[in-house]
Amino acid sequence: MAFGKYAVAVGFLAISGAFGPAAAKITQYECKFPYEEARGGGWIPEILILTDDDVKGEITVFDPVIKHFVGNPIPAKLSGRTKARSTYTWELSYRNRGQGGRMIYTFSYFNNGQPAKMKGEPGGYDNSWTGEGTCKVSKG
Repeated sequence: MAFGKYAVAVGFLAISGAFGPAAAKITQYECKFPYEEARGGGWIPEILILTDDDVKGEITVFDPVIKHFVGNPIPAKLSGRTKARSTYTWELSYRNRGQGGRMIYTFSYFNNGQPAKMKGEPGGYDNSWTGEGTCKVSKG
């Protein structure tokens, strides 16, 4: 009879999360994309910081382009994840020399050591710029 009470208590603790959070984590990508003038004159940033916070359910991105036009991190979305790759997207609206526009970005991180990829597409135009880089990934 005492063993039955113990089993019920252990089961309750396991369900209530007393043994720690199951999959709650924060993943931060700190990436470097070597600067090349041919990549759109700076629309693909040299540095990118993307934070995927499963605890808050928020994804934010920050880079020198965002800093210039917005000043603080902006929201991003997870657009796909497999065992090998995580892909995120975001849109940056901007004003430059009295004219406005938007850039649509896609960032992919590969778990197998392949270079990270970033693509920027100006909204309403057919051209795009791409870059490859390396990332330091930290999980908390």
